[in-house]
Amino acid sequence: MNQERRALVAFTGLLLATRRAGAGAPQGGDLFQRIANARAAVRTLQGPFTQTRRIGLLVADVHSAGDFALARPGRLRWRLLPPDEVTFWVGPEGVAYRSVHGQGKLAPGSAGIAASLDDLCTLIGGDTARLEGRWSLHAARDDASGVEVEATARGEARTVLQTMTFALTADLTRPTRVLLVEGPRDRTEIRFGELRVNEPLDDAGMRP
Repeated sequence: MNQERRALVAFTGLLLATRRAGAGAPQGGDLFQRIANARAAVRTLQGPFTQTRRIGLLVADVHSAGDFALARPGRLRWRLLPPDEVTFWVGPEGVAYRSVHGQGKLAPGSAGIAASLDDLCTLIGGDTARLEGRWSLHAARDDASGVEVEATARGEARTVLQTMTFALTADLTRPTRVLLVEGPRDRTEIRFGELRVNEPLDDAGMRP
């Protein structure tokens, strides 16, 4: 598997599934409102992550490392470090990407990565109400150590993605882990490192 293919598998394996769940009523009391209230004070969010993509047809897991920067409400830079070496930018003008193999742009509203990156912004720092319209959500854990939300896909979407688990720090401002389960042998896990809130971002670096 070449570097560009490896990067796309690692990245889009997480993202493409998040557009394909059905509707369901959230079950978490005031949790989702508390998340929205906490995120209202967040202007920027940035830091490292590691990503593991398990695909049943591959002999070995696909491991990636990288970092991201989010400027609320909807501008994201998602960068995978070598050997993947690819960066994605998302903003109101659409999605752009650059790798050692080339670069390109996708217009707003495009399918695939362009649509899914919007969900990634929502997942790590946006309004969870947008996720509730496509997922059956409930709080799996809500205590002094943090929060864990489980989302279950409905209907035909279950053939693509079965469940998603999304964990947050106790102050509800930082994601710690995302796990997507597509089937018994296919899943993607992201673990975030120490994330920084409301530190300045280089505006030029947030655009391709």
